[in-house]
Amino acid sequence: MSRDPSPKAGDPALDEQHIPHEHDRMSETDVIDGVTELAERYDGWIFDIWGTVYDGDVVFPGALDVLQRLAARGAAVVVLSNSPRLAAAVAARLKGLGIAPTLYREVITSGGESHRHLVERADPFHASLGPRVHNFAPTRFDDILPGTRFQLVPGLETADWVLNAGPEGLLDTVDTYEARLRVAAERGLPMLCANPDHAVYDQGVRKVHAGALAARYEALGGTVHYHGKPHAPVFHRALEVLGTAPERTLMVGDNRATDIAGALAEGMDSLLLADGMHRDRLLVGDVLDRPSVMAFLDEPGPAPRWVDTRLRWTA
Repeated sequence: MSRDPSPKAGDPALDEQHIPHEHDRMSETDVIDGVTELAERYDGWIFDIWGTVYDGDVVFPGALDVLQRLAARGAAVVVLSNSPRLAAAVAARLKGLGIAPTLYREVITSGGESHRHLVERADPFHASLGPRVHNFAPTRFDDILPGTRFQLVPGLETADWVLNAGPEGLLDTVDTYEARLRVAAERGLPMLCANPDHAVYDQGVRKVHAGALAARYEALGGTVHYHGKPHAPVFHRALEVLGTAPERTLMVGDNRATDIAGALAEGMDSLLLADGMHRDRLLVGDVLDRPSVMAFLDEPGPAPRWVDTRLRWTA
């Protein structure tokens, strides 16, 4: 029998922690202590990886436990990542960290979707791309183009379009690419962004990613086509794999602009994890700060249905 995923009126455990969202009186956010109370509310679960399941090379302590418990319950799980890597590479990385492929149905990545669309070229944007491409990170992110029949060129002068999967250097900033972004914009080169994230936390260090370069390119007048969250196609693909209705599916992530925004646009509930992209805004020390959560959600932007400190089964 289907269960209503919304909290029941009068539930004191939820009412005590209810945080109204002033920008949309129909929306609400509740703080929870572990996903135990959500296990019966949702048939399908979509998990972000970086900032949700692991931070660089370290799996968060409660993440594996949650995935194992959901698998034991027969829940449908998809991993949806804005990684510019192919899905097979991310699946192998997860396995190496102890997250077995039996714990989810499929890994979907923005890099994998970029590769697939460049191979198929079934839509106007990809079909219009010329044969020569300049990759901002040809050494660091080199797995999207093989098998696509596009020719990699070292300079923008002969390129027909730009592949932006992220910066080449781990410590690069947007300013590192300013000159190249200006040249590409002046030439009117379309950009394919294979990771809409503006930044990631790598073992506690915030680093610029492809989305920040793409945003600067758009500010310069450039055209950008995105693959990944928050854009609808990857969520449609995830729901297709899960076979669940949007209202019975939960998106779990740490990024309001990608995980939460994309889920809301597709009619899904979402769980925002504070100890991730927004840790500087939501945590005091290592503890979730409720006034900070309220202030954060009072700012314009999508509201999650739930907030927790980090991914865990129970507190």
